[in-house]
Amino acid sequence: SKRHAQQRQTRLIWIGVATIAALIVAAILILPNLPVSAENIKTPAERDHYLADGSSLGDPNAPVTVVEYSDFNCIHCRNFWDSSEPGLISTYVSTGKVHFTYVPMSFISPTSSTAAEAAYCAMDQGKFWEYHDYIFANYGVEYTSPLLKAIAQEVGLDMDSFNSCFNGDKYKLKVQQDLQDAQSQGINSTPTFVVNGEQTDSGNLTALIEKALSEN
Repeated sequence: SKRHAQQRQTRLIWIGVATIAALIVAAILILPNLPVSAENIKTPAERDHYLADGSSLGDPNAPVTVVEYSDFNCIHCRNFWDSSEPGLISTYVSTGKVHFTYVPMSFISPTSSTAAEAAYCAMDQGKFWEYHDYIFANYGVEYTSPLLKAIAQEVGLDMDSFNSCFNGDKYKLKVQQDLQDAQSQGINSTPTFVVNGEQTDSGNLTALIEKALSEN
């Protein structure tokens, strides 16, 4: 009958809708875990990582210490990395005046923490700064596990060691601790810089470094 035909048609439409919905859900679950190919990754220009040691650069006995609190998902942090960090390193760090440390303050998104954990896993192999440069060079894409692993590959890390560190959440607590340390100092925005114990933003960083140098 006509009514049965209509019911059957309605049922088929619902089956179709349910199938499409299931496919979309499957795509959402599967896509973030697919490997990322190297040609989709932007390569940063070579940088001077003067006396790199962990997440620090420069002479540990330099008269001025600068600590940057930064989130890998923060556009102002990315802009500082892009336009100001090379000058800071060439003018102050590689001349022995400043010891510079990068601390991830991961609060913008869950992937801020994931990216920071991956950078610390690269640190285990002496490549924190190279990895940090790659993350910022690829700013704007989701820092999924496959992307972070593809970056590790590009940086030339031993992938077995990296994967066991990253998949094993080795630095999960450290990344949480970094955030708590920053917040306990009253830091609530990124990038924030601490120059010989005094907090400032990127706009006043050079002036504060110069002031600290004149006092030494």
